[in-house]
Amino acid sequence: MSRGAGEMRVGLDAREAFRENPRGIGLYARHLLREFAGLAPELRILAYHERPAPPDLPPLGPAQTPRRVTMRGARLHLWERLALPLALHRDRPHVYHGTYNTLPPRWPLLRTPPLVVSLHDVIVTWFDEDLHDPYVRYCRRVTPRVVRDAARILTVSEWSRTDILERFGADPAKVVVFHNGIHPDFLAGAPEGAAARGHAACAGGRPYLFCPAAPLPRKNVAPLLRALGLLHARGRLDHEVVLSGLAEAQRAPFAAAAQEAGIAARVRFLPYVTRTQLIELYAGADLAIYPSLLEGWGIPVIEALALGTPVATSNTSGMAEAAGAHATLFDPRSIESMAAGVARALEGRETFLRSTRAAAVARARGFTWRKAAETTLRVYREVAG
Repeated sequence: MSRGAGEMRVGLDAREAFRENPRGIGLYARHLLREFAGLAPELRILAYHERPAPPDLPPLGPAQTPRRVTMRGARLHLWERLALPLALHRDRPHVYHGTYNTLPPRWPLLRTPPLVVSLHDVIVTWFDEDLHDPYVRYCRRVTPRVVRDAARILTVSEWSRTDILERFGADPAKVVVFHNGIHPDFLAGAPEGAAARGHAACAGGRPYLFCPAAPLPRKNVAPLLRALGLLHARGRLDHEVVLSGLAEAQRAPFAAAAQEAGIAARVRFLPYVTRTQLIELYAGADLAIYPSLLEGWGIPVIEALALGTPVATSNTSGMAEAAGAHATLFDPRSIESMAAGVARALEGRETFLRSTRAAAVARARGFTWRKAAETTLRVYREVAG
């Protein structure tokens, strides 16, 4: 007999949700908490975290309880390996959900509930240049155990599901696809004047291309700048180039790439931006570009399309799946292909706006966090039955 939502206590890894200005997984955990509060307000959530609550943390639902778990001098991921198993033994949730690609180990003599993991992707197993990161090394070491121990594996795309099955031999019956959603502010569309504010804030009123960037090599930002340099050299680039998400200390290699490409005067760097600013940047852009080598999904692709902005993105992994038929695709490993893709997208911009924009917006706005939470809640019920 299945356990009803009102009888369930779910332990949830909220570490990243309790980070100030979260990205990626932290935003994902916050979205789930918000949607659970509306979808199943009686569902008891124990939100396990390490840090004090940051000032930008949204209020938790009435049945959602923060559980701060700390370890003095915690090192070597001992929070998850030791402190969290002890907390789960004490609290006895019916299900534990690891939102951060990992799960605590099962120790003898400690009660461990059925485990659900959000294995967003297994990209950490692809790139050796990321091995300087302790989290990447930890994930590489524990992912086989996580795949084995999880009663269900939630992942963000069919591409990622196939990757998990092929690389780790997971049982296909326990790997469930949910699609990341976009924030309700994107579903509402850009407010009046947003595009003008985007132009004024970062491009002095000139037309611009926008790329939500990050310093990781697989985000492929420097090669994109070289591709745009090719267009500039051929007289086919009449735009400013705006890159967000790069702190001042991270910009030097990208400034050098822009200089080498001959477009340094066109490139504008922005740090982490607020959601309101991000919407304005998308809304004002003639084209949004997402050139990553590999992604489990492609939230920036969906965000841009939901606002009606044309997109050029990689033809690999989850990005092509997120784009569907509504973006211009290129090979992110080829400078020439990226340059040609951006040129095609700009040339086809008016056709997109006139003929396919409405369909692109409708599809993109179908990816909601409510749907992701519904899939997740169904998994909890199956596992806790």
